[in-house]
Amino acid sequence: PKEYNDKKLIDELKIKEEQKKVDAILKVVFLGESGVNKMEIINQFCTPPPFDPNNITSLSSQFQSKIVNYPDLAKSIRFDIWDTVGQEKYRPLAKIFYKDAQVIVFVYDITSYDSFEQIKNYWYKEVNNCRHQDMPILALVGNNVEKYDYQQVKDDEAKCFADEIGAIFQSASPLNDSGINQLFDNIAKIYLIPGYDYKEIEKKEREEYFKRKEQMREKREKILKKMINILIKSIKRNAV
Repeated sequence: PKEYNDKKLIDELKIKEEQKKVDAILKVVFLGESGVNKMEIINQFCTPPPFDPNNITSLSSQFQSKIVNYPDLAKSIRFDIWDTVGQEKYRPLAKIFYKDAQVIVFVYDITSYDSFEQIKNYWYKEVNNCRHQDMPILALVGNNVEKYDYQQVKDDEAKCFADEIGAIFQSASPLNDSGINQLFDNIAKIYLIPGYDYKEIEKKEREEYFKRKEQMREKREKILKKMINILIKSIKRNAV
């Protein structure tokens, strides 16, 4: 239909115009099992909406794009971001998207050890076997950190694997909008700055994260002890 062709032409012209304004275009592909909330990370980065935990998972690859300016570097990057379906029957289709990607983001759910094992035993190996040129920038994301009470994948184990494959490690939560901008900032700086080492900056941020996590745990313990003491006193009073 003519209307479709006109819209397609307008979209192509917009893309060409945007390409003139940026210093680099990075194809970023998200990989991981179905249900680890890959698309929620992408949505939060590209068009931060109110997070909807009941959002229905799509059965097709989804694409979003965002231009980010880095004034301190006098550079701009357009991130072309693809989310691939993690269900096993769709896995062969993922190769179409990641074979020429400059960035691969592996995502697992911290409450599902199996989703982490699939990254190690399937997704990383597939990417490694598929690449005939230099490896892309790699990132490993532990998602849904707001559910740390149900955490099955230890951060130390995930960081060890990230170091082993030369990947950025990042904890993230679309629900709390944490870790997502930092992920893409590190990707951009690794691409733009020769020899950039994100680990020094990440080390400080992880120390702060674990410190906050420990403070929250101690706070919960104090509240629990206080409630137990109140209950014990109440029982004693009733016994008298």
